[in-house]
Amino acid sequence: MKETVKGSNKLKSNELGLWHGIFQSFSHVAPAAEVAILITGTALVAEGSTPLIFILAPLIVLLWLNTNYQFSGYVASSGGYSAFARAGLGKSAGDITGWLFFFNEFLTYIGFALLSFAAFVYLLSPSITSIPYLWVPILLIPLVFSTAMVYRGVKLSLNYAAYTGFIETAVLTIAALIIIFKLGSSNTFYVFTAVPVHNDFSIIGLGLLFGLYSYGGTGSVVALGEEMKEPKKVIGKAIIYGWLLVLIPLALNAYALTVGWGLSNISSFGTSPDPGVIEYFSFLGPFGGWIFVAVVINSFLDFGIAINNSLTRMLYYLARDSNLLPRFLTKTHPKYGTPYKAIIAVAIVSFIIAVVSGIIFGPFVGALVIEGAASIAFMLQHSLATLSLPFYSRREKHLKVTVHVVIPAISLVFIAFAILSTVYPIPAFPLNLPAYMVIAWTIAGVLLIALLRQAGRDRERNKDIAS
Repeated sequence: MKETVKGSNKLKSNELGLWHGIFQSFSHVAPAAEVAILITGTALVAEGSTPLIFILAPLIVLLWLNTNYQFSGYVASSGGYSAFARAGLGKSAGDITGWLFFFNEFLTYIGFALLSFAAFVYLLSPSITSIPYLWVPILLIPLVFSTAMVYRGVKLSLNYAAYTGFIETAVLTIAALIIIFKLGSSNTFYVFTAVPVHNDFSIIGLGLLFGLYSYGGTGSVVALGEEMKEPKKVIGKAIIYGWLLVLIPLALNAYALTVGWGLSNISSFGTSPDPGVIEYFSFLGPFGGWIFVAVVINSFLDFGIAINNSLTRMLYYLARDSNLLPRFLTKTHPKYGTPYKAIIAVAIVSFIIAVVSGIIFGPFVGALVIEGAASIAFMLQHSLATLSLPFYSRREKHLKVTVHVVIPAISLVFIAFAILSTVYPIPAFPLNLPAYMVIAWTIAGVLLIALLRQAGRDRERNKDIAS
């Protein structure tokens, strides 16, 4: 079911092809930026088992992506996960899924595209770090760039992401292999076990919170369903190819940087300023180090493009089809066909929240808190879409037990484990905040949906009385 609207509220159809879809998925993960920042968050808890996380996470995410892949052959909508949940479980389930998707993408944009970028640049040099609040104008760089690119058109923005994404993949893969070669006899399989964390699987689960978040963006292309050429054929391929394209450079770098840092000193990896930069300069010299810095900066910019694309389409969908957000967000640009009012709204609100969060926690810790909440919301939204799959398939009479029941069931078990690991045992402050943030947002969404449903019933009743 391909949803369309009339007039100035319509997205441009047939704008994007397979490569655009692949690099929407790729850029939403942003491997180089992950290597620079999010791998540090994983290492804070998983330490020497960080490479294990970056092997387990993509395999678990691949099971999750089954939901996106299966639905993509039948449902093409800007609503993404919300449209999937709605197709199988009904409007209310679709609305709360969209509410969580909006929360996840919005916080991810703030936490990773803005605050993590600011933290990365801010920590590059002690002379920069010593200037208070310099990170505030720094985060304007990805904000303005991504807003301008997405405003001008989804095709333009993803053309840029595709060209630079090829370079990013090559640099990360070649550099990691060079580092691994230079490690020589220090190479070890020890880091692919839970032994470095004393076989404490609650730590592995908490590490997965960030690891799953790292790979989860590969399914974001589903939000471009109304703008793709032949979306029911192309989106599934883009999901799988995008997943493959990020797996190799991320896994290789997680291993190379963990072992390269030194397992005897690994506890300092997660607390060091830009440890990825330190290692690239150490193993590859100034030339390789500065190339890495340039690739990371651009990776953040590509990520800002990708997540802005999916986030603004979700705002557009929630305003158009669910009425959870104001109708003015459905306005599309007469020339570029983009939801420009949603794009402007995202830029303004995200800047305010980013600055407040950065002032309270600092840009790096503020990013981790926000990204932790986004990760939990992502897993909840995915669980609702996954739960919807067997119901939709059974109703449409194309149920296949393995891909529509068994794999979704396994996926839900992993999601439950990952979510449980974020709340028990209770993480130390401030990493205990994400769960409370998601609970509050979910309650607010349930209440809003209930109020809107009741208001709809009242309007219908009044119409009946008037007639």
